Amino acid sequence: MNSEQKNLVLSVVNNKPLRAGKITDEEFLKLFPCAQGSVEDFIDDILKNAHSSKDLKEVEYALYIGFHFGFTSKHEDILIHLLGDDFHYKHDDVVRALVETKAKSDDAVNALYNCALSEYDYLADDREDDNYMLKWNCIYALAKIGSKYAVEKLKALSRNSIPEINSKAVQVGKSYGVLD
Repeated sequence: MNSEQKNLVLSVVNNKPLRAGKITDEEFLKLFPCAQGSVEDFIDDILKNAHSSKDLKEVEYALYIGFHFGFTSKHEDILIHLLGDDFHYKHDDVVRALVETKAKSDDAVNALYNCALSEYDYLADDREDDNYMLKWNCIYALAKIGSKYAVEKLKALSRNSIPEINSKAVQVGKSYGVLD
């Protein structure tokens, strides 16, 4: 994504109500060069480009567009890949996007479980401050999925050696009625 395209993204995000410096969704789709026939395909393409380019800013802009126009189940696979990537710092947003797609696959469950156990360098200060927000968001996402496999992974997290993780998994699992 070049600087002109990034500026277009910024000019369409939060464009309601329309105000100075913002453009309509229709104008954005006309101005942003894309060969896709639908917004859904367009979002899928820019997410895939962000993943393959390993450009952390491109991930950020791709997520902006996805949240603006809406994620669908078509985006689940690429979001799973992005959740497993360690070159960016937008894992929390990817978790939210997966929840928005209503992801239910075992691959999504595995990605959320693995993310809950991951130790990303950019979160080192959060860990020192006992802030486990990404891990907790993964736990909530697993509970929302609620499949048998997701509950298995939630149970595994409830046995984690880190007290903040296991207690949150138990609390969330009970509140969603999937753990005793």
